[in-house]
Amino acid sequence: MASYEHLRVSASDLREALEGGMGEALWLLDLESGQVIVAGLDGMDEETDGEPDEVAWEDPNLFMPIRPMESHESFQIMEDFVDELPEGEGCRALARALRLPRPFRSFKDTLADFPDFRERWFKFHHGRMLEAAQEWLLENVPGAQLAVD
Repeated sequence: MASYEHLRVSASDLREALEGGMGEALWLLDLESGQVIVAGLDGMDEETDGEPDEVAWEDPNLFMPIRPMESHESFQIMEDFVDELPEGEGCRALARALRLPRPFRSFKDTLADFPDFRERWFKFHHGRMLEAAQEWLLENVPGAQLAVD
């Protein structure tokens, strides 16, 4: 297996890819530059202003696909956050939100009612996504370093 000690990958870009932002986009890691690239599934590259994509995205020697986290993994992060909260109204409200239909939306809406927990959530989530990005690199791109930005 190749080693990628030369690669420095943006932590924020890799976190975004793992979170699956931008809907149906295809996320790739450029194995030469370490850049996280967003390529639309329609064959258009976001960075070429709508120009047809001429790069062979499927070449495993040049690009590593980045698959977003499964929803159950994201849900587990929310559950872990609630488990670490002190007992009280906010903790109970967030736990209840996770049992409602559309738990991701319910959780977000409930956080708006508890500003202190909302700030804690952002820090907690950021930390967990940083861990996920580091784990992804270790498993998929040996030797690459996460550039915390």
